[in-house]
Amino acid sequence: MVRLRPWSRDRHSPHHDAGLQAERTAMAWQRTALGVGGVSALLLHQTGGSLSAAWPGLTGLALATALLALSEWRYERNVSRIDPGSDPLRAPLMLLLALTVSSLAVLAIGLIVVTG
Repeated sequence: MVRLRPWSRDRHSPHHDAGLQAERTAMAWQRTALGVGGVSALLLHQTGGSLSAAWPGLTGLALATALLALSEWRYERNVSRIDPGSDPLRAPLMLLLALTVSSLAVLAIGLIVVTG
């Protein structure tokens, strides 16, 4: 009798750990939020107390906090909706995240160029 290794199982068989994918996605969102928060904190540190130069950092911190809350809410929603054949990915939410992170990157580069 040949014994199959765990990694050689049939790809079309149902996955028994259905919640792990949602957990990995939530952890990736949390890492993104922490990265945005860290860069935003550095931007605040570089302002030297100028309120007009602090708005990109303050905006980034607010968005990082919102992203942490959103990732937790989304994780809970996705785990409760796991069904074979369902698609929990929502394109508008992904677009909003991509635009937010890209905007913060452009603002950070602009602030570095202006203050540097």
